[in-house]
Amino acid sequence: MNILNLRSELTNPFDRWDYFRNLGCISGMITRFKAWELEHSYYSPLLFDCELRLTHRTDHAGFEFGIGVLGYGVHFRIYDTRHWNPDTNQYEEYDFSEYFEAFR
Repeated sequence: MNILNLRSELTNPFDRWDYFRNLGCISGMITRFKAWELEHSYYSPLLFDCELRLTHRTDHAGFEFGIGVLGYGVHFRIYDTRHWNPDTNQYEEYDFSEYFEAFR
């Protein structure tokens, strides 16, 4: 469920490249089920971009904030690593270890 979703974007309609490049990303765990990400990217048509989002009771719910100027953008996110099950009305943790065993 989206609690808050604010987004503002101004693009250059004359940009013919439509060029995107990820310039870097770092991430880590805060607690057992909470994680964070910080990424830096370049997207050529964007002149200005600002985003604020807060979600609850949905897959990977959490807080997101991003800002971009002249194509360069920074996005920060704190989120829950679990998935929301609407039938039981609670978060579920999936055990994927059996799937990763096949790749060893």
